[in-house]
Amino acid sequence: MGAPEPPAPGRGGSIVCLVGPTGVGKTGLVAALARKLPLEVISLDSRQIYKGLRIGTAQPTAQERALCPHHLVDFVPVDQQYDAACYRRDFARVHGEILARGHIPVLVGGAGFYLKALTDGFMPLPPAEGKKLADIRGLVNTMPAEVVRSRLAEVDPVSRARIHPHDLYRQRRALEIHLLTGRSMSDHMAAWRPEPCAGLAYSCVLLQRPVAELDHRIRRRLHGMLAGGWVEETARALRRFGPEAPGLQSIGYPEIIRFLDGGTGQEEMEEAIYRQTRQYAKRQRTWFRKLQMVLVGHPDEPGFQLEVASLVGRG
Repeated sequence: MGAPEPPAPGRGGSIVCLVGPTGVGKTGLVAALARKLPLEVISLDSRQIYKGLRIGTAQPTAQERALCPHHLVDFVPVDQQYDAACYRRDFARVHGEILARGHIPVLVGGAGFYLKALTDGFMPLPPAEGKKLADIRGLVNTMPAEVVRSRLAEVDPVSRARIHPHDLYRQRRALEIHLLTGRSMSDHMAAWRPEPCAGLAYSCVLLQRPVAELDHRIRRRLHGMLAGGWVEETARALRRFGPEAPGLQSIGYPEIIRFLDGGTGQEEMEEAIYRQTRQYAKRQRTWFRKLQMVLVGHPDEPGFQLEVASLVGRG
């Protein structure tokens, strides 16, 4: 999983996490809080990490960064892989640096899987010799979907019932774990205990709006991003890194690449990006509904802003 996470000064304590779907208004709330408190934001976003994709990933503007420092944004090359384990390690480092400056770290974003990496960590599995792992993974990846589902139902019915019927990737991984270790993934999970990063308690605050209001904001933001040079940003990155670069798999970039290649028109491209963004926001809302929140509210409501400021100030 990479290098171990560095120790953070004052290990333990708590951190406030402002979470919610894309376009809900997390940045605006942070700006309001930063005018009252010595905040530094740690981004909880799996796409704003990419260097040079400022417009399409809605990275904080220069003015927003001047008001409040933002970390784990705009630092990973577009052609480089980056995962939740890397994020957990980088979060621990940045969190410790903010505390050492006497400021208040606040986690802000909508990447639920990254949040889970911080609150739970990763389930350890027995080490396997590289060739054995490669052989088993190769075998499982060549199995037809119906064979994977049938085998998994035999050796790990709990995982078979838990994993969505269409989620073939996780079904394959669960079967791979059984073949690799001789024990089911559900057995490993039952024996595993979460390990919060830096020993922190993560106090989550959910920002939400009515769906119609959120959809309008997503549409308006999309217009602004395209008018602000998103197509040109994509063309520059495409020339330098090629269409397979990990950063260019972010929402909207493949659609713009097809537009640049002449595969779609302007209106079709924009509508496709809008649909994908709405679907992503829906998945985020579903994810966050499963989590325990200390506060839930509309980011523009003054009373809610006061509650959040009080919570952050106590942190």
